[in-house]
Amino acid sequence: MNAADFSDQELRSAEAQAVAYLKEQLGERAPDYVRFEGAFDERPLEGEGRAALFSFEAEAADDGCQPGPLKHYVTVGRTQPNYFPAYEMGGDDAYSFHVGTRFMLEMAIQRVDDAREPPGARDALRRFVAGYAPGVAIEDERLAALFRCDEAYFAVYRVRLGAEEYYCMGADCPPGFHRLTRFPPQMALRLHLGKVIRAEARQED
Repeated sequence: MNAADFSDQELRSAEAQAVAYLKEQLGERAPDYVRFEGAFDERPLEGEGRAALFSFEAEAADDGCQPGPLKHYVTVGRTQPNYFPAYEMGGDDAYSFHVGTRFMLEMAIQRVDDAREPPGARDALRRFVAGYAPGVAIEDERLAALFRCDEAYFAVYRVRLGAEEYYCMGADCPPGFHRLTRFPPQMALRLHLGKVIRAEARQED
């Protein structure tokens, strides 16, 4: 969707909602205006509906990855408002990240000790990689982070295939690759889950 899919009144209302939300969250650090990035009329999660995505510049959280003022996104509308660093994502990925973040919060998904890695998860990872990239050997693999979702475990592995490094989702998490290893593993998991949830919702429509 784009600005043409929002009436002028809807767009002004969404902008005002975004600015007011950011002032509540950031205080004096909040921007005075935001830039429209896109609109999404989807229902990937219960309670999720028509939402608008805006961007703005702000100081990043001190996570060791992105110093100084940089691009952030904020999502408002028929959703739980949320803002986050852009992590070099375009608008569609940013909305997926928002959906994945909402899912992780609603399901109370938390990081747990690596020692809880499920037996057989590494073997399943290697089988997935073999099917995804036949004939390409895993030169290095390690568990970057492990998360618990009810009784299931979502693993984020860091693997090197040739000269490229990837995050690979495994254990009970739907598998997938992302070239996001310069960012924290939880960022990749949120994006991945959001993409999976949106894809499943589209199939059900």
